[in-house]
Amino acid sequence: MAAVVDAFIGKPQAAQETQVPEKKTPHEFWSEYLCSIIEPLLQASGSYTREQQAQHLQFLVDHVAPTLGPLPSEPRATYTQTYVDSPFEPSLNLTSSNKVKVRYGLEVVKPPGGADGPDPFGEKRAREVLLQFAKVSGADTKWLTSAMDQFFLTPEETEDMRHKLPTFMPSSLLAFDLDATKTMMKVYIIAMRKAIASGSPSSNLFTLDALRRLEPWGEKLGPGLDVIADYLTNVKYNVMVIFVGIDCVDPTVNDGARIKVYMHTSSNSFAVASDVMTLGGRLTDETSLKRVEILRTLWPLLRNEKPGQGPDPSDREAWDVWEKPERITGTPLSGLQYNVELNPSKPGLEMKSYVPLFQHNATAQESEASMEKILTKLNHEWGIYGKYSMAVKAAYGKDRVSPTFVSFSYSKSKGPYMSSYVPGVLDVGAEMKSGNWKYS
Repeated sequence: MAAVVDAFIGKPQAAQETQVPEKKTPHEFWSEYLCSIIEPLLQASGSYTREQQAQHLQFLVDHVAPTLGPLPSEPRATYTQTYVDSPFEPSLNLTSSNKVKVRYGLEVVKPPGGADGPDPFGEKRAREVLLQFAKVSGADTKWLTSAMDQFFLTPEETEDMRHKLPTFMPSSLLAFDLDATKTMMKVYIIAMRKAIASGSPSSNLFTLDALRRLEPWGEKLGPGLDVIADYLTNVKYNVMVIFVGIDCVDPTVNDGARIKVYMHTSSNSFAVASDVMTLGGRLTDETSLKRVEILRTLWPLLRNEKPGQGPDPSDREAWDVWEKPERITGTPLSGLQYNVELNPSKPGLEMKSYVPLFQHNATAQESEASMEKILTKLNHEWGIYGKYSMAVKAAYGKDRVSPTFVSFSYSKSKGPYMSSYVPGVLDVGAEMKSGNWKYS
């Protein structure tokens, strides 16, 4: 590693005398941890100049590290962002143009105290942290503020719910897309807690109705939300809305501003996946059908299907409904996840699927091989030339773990595109959660 891009460019490294290492402060620990992961990924992507890399690393040190709380070895809230007990998860966005973008997500680590503390669900802290991140990243707060008002509990609801609802789940997550010189902020807010506190008979419909009240332009989301609501009302199996995603840009001047509705199914069959990806046949446009057609060709690789394991894909009817057994039960990172993307400035809905790769691969080595087969099938050079594995190895070495999720979508402008979520081990005790996560 190039001394963290030469200590953020232009800062010469003085010779250091050999000293007994002192215990790191939380800021020092998190800064080192974050930069040790993101710097190699930025370099491997080939998409950022040295100056741009330095800028993104400086943002991590100045703004992300201070929010992650105490040292992991000290008393703290439970991390829920990844299955390896870390509050931070990088990802690689891979498009058909062979361009690779680095992203990362993090959870707003809750204050201590749990149900008996002053902020049992971490929503007070989340509001402060999210608005501060918006300020330092230049993000717009119109939708963010409105969404927090819609989905965070009132003081009265907090008191009523503090011993009725589990407090381990985060109130929110946030993520940053690293463009060349910009850091684009996105926020994800857990929707179910507010629905339960409100006494709504349907958490799914409560969430969609709350999005209609977003300011500004919630009403422009109405036609798309109507399609989603009709599907969720009539679907024959369990589909649960788990959280909503918000692009922190001004929707009144940026026609790319999106709202996303994230859903979960316990089933991992292709029949269920294709049904959700077309919202039960409600999406019949050419792009939606092409998306499902490509996804079908990738499905055996996404689930790492072995010869003789389940029906042969040539037996289409039997294979479509086959549920592949998962490696690790009792985790929310199971089944399949999806998002429906709505844009108030553009008609139509765009779907994306998320497969928990670690559920279908016994080791990180096997997962990386699966990922490169998928990319090769899509004619992406990161699969053909082994660049994917090289990038993850550069970030994590031999201690790397299986990717959490891999997402897939397709659009006319981008072609097929994927994101691979690549967490880093923070607590080796997480092996209990993830099964055999080691590289080989």
